[in-house]
Amino acid sequence: MKELANFFTQEGDEGQPRALRLKVIKPVFETITVHESAGPYLSGRPLKSSDAVFELFRYLQQETKELMFSVHLDSKNQLLCVELVSVGSLNASTVHPREVFKSVLLSSAAGLIMIHNHPSGDPTPSREDHDITKRLKEASELLGIRLLDHIVIGETCSSFADHGTL
Repeated sequence: MKELANFFTQEGDEGQPRALRLKVIKPVFETITVHESAGPYLSGRPLKSSDAVFELFRYLQQETKELMFSVHLDSKNQLLCVELVSVGSLNASTVHPREVFKSVLLSSAAGLIMIHNHPSGDPTPSREDHDITKRLKEASELLGIRLLDHIVIGETCSSFADHGTL
């Protein structure tokens, strides 16, 4: 015990304790019960197509900034949760796989669909969209989580899975 006391004081401190700073990491997830009728997207039906996902996120056509969401799915492709991953500018959004998969792991998701909008209305994936999809695919394979699709929403939608580029 004397060694511990010596750790907190130095020679010549005359018994004054040293300041010690510790960083505490706290959990950020909690369970919330919602007492409202569930929408059709929470009916337990699996998300089977890019068109079904597009219908759920059609409202992104009206957004003026680029928004990226991750949709977490269970092993039956049923919706577990939706997370806003990034809010970008008019034509760009910064996304890092670490930030995406942090919540995917905490939600115990088996699968993942990435969705973002192009405020210009053109759903054609950009070079950056292809690059981040490749990085997310590599990370998902390493973690054993299926990246099922990356959907870009504009006036219509463009699906990486439908085009065979995933």
